[in-house]
Amino acid sequence: MKLTFGGVRGSCPVAQPDFMGYGGETTAFLIEGVAGERILIDAGTGIRLLGRRLMETPGEKTAWLFMTHYHLDHVVGLPMLPMIYSTDWALHMAAPDHNSISLQEMMQRILDRPFWPLQVEDLKSGNTYHALEGPASLHPFLCGGIEVRWCPVRHQGDCTAYRFDEPATGASVVIATDVEWGLASPAERAWLESLIAHPRPAELLIMDGQYEDETIARFRGWGHSTWQEAGDLAARMKAGRLLITHHDPGADDAQLDRINALVQVRYGTASLARAGMSLDLPVSRGGGGQ
Repeated sequence: MKLTFGGVRGSCPVAQPDFMGYGGETTAFLIEGVAGERILIDAGTGIRLLGRRLMETPGEKTAWLFMTHYHLDHVVGLPMLPMIYSTDWALHMAAPDHNSISLQEMMQRILDRPFWPLQVEDLKSGNTYHALEGPASLHPFLCGGIEVRWCPVRHQGDCTAYRFDEPATGASVVIATDVEWGLASPAERAWLESLIAHPRPAELLIMDGQYEDETIARFRGWGHSTWQEAGDLAARMKAGRLLITHHDPGADDAQLDRINALVQVRYGTASLARAGMSLDLPVSRGGGGQ
């Protein structure tokens, strides 16, 4: 399994030169399986480069897109995803309903007049929609040789965390992009803990850590966790590695470097995610990151 980070910024994209060390694009990830599976997670502005990469890569012209929720910073890249316009591609979009809104309805809203020149009915590509039964998975959803599990997490307007397991290689990753751990109910905490721990502790946890313990009081109720909360959860659940995402759009490279240093001192292998980085999982089989 290869994991690529298209965007790791939260709330809105940024473009100032002193923010580019960690990247200015909003949330988007790409998983590529050993059997050729191509799975996108979220459609922030970072999905543009990931979509272009897929369009230029040989192989079957099929991809999956799993959505964590429908806030603008996670869907704004959808109109710029090239395969939604290509008759050569089949894009399978999957998610539970969020706030009683289905994937197809969200897609229609994003491409609705007067916000975009083409509407869903104008698209000639093979886009299909899959409603995941929820709120938490009872059985894995199969994307080729990759098993997908999910659970709800605390965030305004509903949000879903996903787990991707590749039994052929032993690779596993949990992605919890937007979650306010400090306000999560006991049931919400149990769901995410179980997702990280089962069927075995995840090799990699990618989790929202937009704020710090020292400043979170000002942002309580905004839907995000602190890097300390993410680190403590990863350690308690014995996740192999933690990468913190959804960086504050007001935090420049110097501020994130300071936080990254603190994260590494406190949690060892944990660090802040950067746009453009790639990881080969499982690491024990010769993978790594850059």
